[in-house]
Amino acid sequence: MSRLSIRTRLLIVFMGLFTVALAVIFVWFYRFSTQKTMTSLRQSLMDSASIAASMIDPAEHTRVFTSGVEGDAQYEHIAAQLRQVRDSVNNIESIYTAVLSPNPNEVLFVVTASEDVDDRANLREPYSTVDAPEMMAAFNGPAADLNMGTDEYGYWLSGYAPIYDASGQAIAIVGADMLATDVLAIQAQVRNAFLVAFAVALLTVFGASLLLADTITRSLRAVTGAAEQVENGEPFDPKQLEKAAQGSDEVGRLAKVFSRMAVEVQARERKLKEEVVKLKIEIDEVKKQKQVEEITDSEFFKELKNKAKSMRASTAEENKE
Repeated sequence: MSRLSIRTRLLIVFMGLFTVALAVIFVWFYRFSTQKTMTSLRQSLMDSASIAASMIDPAEHTRVFTSGVEGDAQYEHIAAQLRQVRDSVNNIESIYTAVLSPNPNEVLFVVTASEDVDDRANLREPYSTVDAPEMMAAFNGPAADLNMGTDEYGYWLSGYAPIYDASGQAIAIVGADMLATDVLAIQAQVRNAFLVAFAVALLTVFGASLLLADTITRSLRAVTGAAEQVENGEPFDPKQLEKAAQGSDEVGRLAKVFSRMAVEVQARERKLKEEVVKLKIEIDEVKKQKQVEEITDSEFFKELKNKAKSMRASTAEENKE
């Protein structure tokens, strides 16, 4: 990671932090919304069961249980009332009534709204409530399953409500069942909606992180580019860092200091070059002078000089004669 640019590292850090934060928030919201949805479904089932219970004549229901026959007029009257509630609520798959059994943790079915005579629960058929404690609790007031349950009829989420007699005693309960597939479908809808929202939020966070990382490193990249120019001997223009130097943070102060330093370095470099040129000229002159001195001080030059002097003297004497 040390080879990555600061901008890339900042982007990775921002994305990591934002992704973790978003994940935590969305998981919490998903669980919260799922819980709220399940609570709403349970309440809807309890309300439906309560409405059905209020429609049923407790005396008629007692007669069906004690002396009635499955499919007789009284049985079908109560079944029609249950079907009316079932058909008015989209999510209810089945609705029925039950009374307490002499056996512990057991109820006896009374009326079932299902039209399928072969597959529905029969009159006085026992049912164990070991895995459905909320069904027993419904004799004390409306209740609903905390979790989806399973039995020989499939996977269900159920709500219950008591049927009270004239004295306010719960003589039976109404149970309303929702298929687990419906519950899972609703949960899947909530999950899919949150996944889409999470993906959109993640893309938004990526754009924001990219913009933030670019904003933080823009001035630093400008200073780095100017430093590379100076290093390569290219001319530096202070206007390049005017925008970066406007900031009051560390990078802004760095841009100001570097801009002044680069100008001074270039000025010193120019002066140094001029001095080098002058020094080179002076050195060349010294070298020439030294070379001349070496020539004039040599024996050969002195001998030539004496010969030339003798030749001039001879020429002068000849001219006199």
